[in-house]
Amino acid sequence: MSYLGTEKLKQLIEAKSVISPLPDSMRMSQRIKQGAYELSLGDEVFQTDSKDKKRQILTKEREQVIINPGQFALLLTEESVRIPKDKIAFISIRAGIKLRGLVNVSGFHVDPGFEGKLVFSVFNAGSGPISLEKGQPYFLIWFAELSVPEMDADSYDGEHQGQTNIPLKYIDALNSSELASPNVLLEKINSNYQDLNSKATTRDYIFRTGLGILIVIALKLFLEWGVYQNGINKGYNKKSEEIEADSILNNLLIQKKALLLEIESLESKKQQIIQPHSKKD
Repeated sequence: MSYLGTEKLKQLIEAKSVISPLPDSMRMSQRIKQGAYELSLGDEVFQTDSKDKKRQILTKEREQVIINPGQFALLLTEESVRIPKDKIAFISIRAGIKLRGLVNVSGFHVDPGFEGKLVFSVFNAGSGPISLEKGQPYFLIWFAELSVPEMDADSYDGEHQGQTNIPLKYIDALNSSELASPNVLLEKINSNYQDLNSKATTRDYIFRTGLGILIVIALKLFLEWGVYQNGINKGYNKKSEEIEADSILNNLLIQKKALLLEIESLESKKQQIIQPHSKKD
């Protein structure tokens, strides 16, 4: 497979009308550079951050489209292409636009036999908005030879044959997918973070409040336990004093009893001494 050079590309365009409308000699010399033809932005675009989420039509009053950072866009070419059966085409974006951050995320080749306008799916990976103007050349297309005779080559017969508009299914796919806007994902992440942070703050408040209540309860129990222990100690001391007093009283009673017994014994002895003397008298 070999790519067509500038001269062969001019001959192909003139002989096979692979670019429509057919450019005149001046336009052809302006648009063919290093073996590639520069295609223009057409009148139909779609942006993922558009308010109505619909295709936009570029007019003389509104010829520009602005692709914001982090947004996707679908861009329709102004020209239609016709790829011969024995050729295959490759597409890209001009380097100047790429350096500003615009990235082609659609297919990079056009099948043999395809006829119609091309749709470029792009993403602004840069830090600033990128402005494009209707009719200006932003896209490149190269043609390469296939080593198959045109009569034997397979021809494209898919749903995009004869394409003149941005397919609605592409728009629906971008509208229904969160990947259509990384900024939306970032906002969702920030929202989830704030929600989690709020929940964490609430949980922290509940935890601190619960901990404070537990500390107060524990302190109260500690103080009440101290009073309880103090009461027990006082009761124990009082009981000990009562037991000691009873013990002293019992000892005194025992001593008293012993003294009474001793007195009785002395009285008995006294009587024994007195009685003999009384008999003698």
